[in-house]
Amino acid sequence: MKSWLRSFNIYLLAAGAVFVGGCSSMHRLSPNKDYATLSIFLEGRPADSLPVQVGWNKTPMYIEAAPILTEDDVSKATLVDHPDGTYEIQLTFTDEAKMLLEMHTIGKQGKHLVIFAKFPPKGWKEPEGGAPATGENAQPGQPRISAWLAAPLIPQNGIANGSLRFAPEASHEEAERIVLGWNNMAKALHKGEE
Repeated sequence: MKSWLRSFNIYLLAAGAVFVGGCSSMHRLSPNKDYATLSIFLEGRPADSLPVQVGWNKTPMYIEAAPILTEDDVSKATLVDHPDGTYEIQLTFTDEAKMLLEMHTIGKQGKHLVIFAKFPPKGWKEPEGGAPATGENAQPGQPRISAWLAAPLIPQNGIANGSLRFAPEASHEEAERIVLGWNNMAKALHKGEE
């Protein structure tokens, strides 16, 4: 009983950190633009990690409690369309984040990075009172506002080039909104750093 309760409390703490962290940075931004938050986690071990469900199929995975990278670390996001109709998102990170990504992924081949995004549509407002809406289980006709997007496998030598490319489990429209949101967030957060 105690181990179940402990893991449940850790899960609540991490979920709260993801949503509160994302919400606090989004409250300071213009309501006239699309913004998106990002949390990239390392895959963890079931015994000491948090359970999440990734993608459309709700693939069960475990993540470490704190993200290794967030929207603060994004320099640029790009939606890459392929001739066969598939698409990927490519993230380019700031110089400091490039080093963190390499440091966290070297020696972790066979593990996954687990990617979470909150991407409410322009002008969306958090419901008053109670817990923040996640949008993962959006009502019919309502857009999703967050999702566990992907869990790309870490390559054998880690990620040393400072960018990450992955196929999101999101519609093309959602992927466009996410990329635009990350780019708007990067411009807002890194204003004056050039």
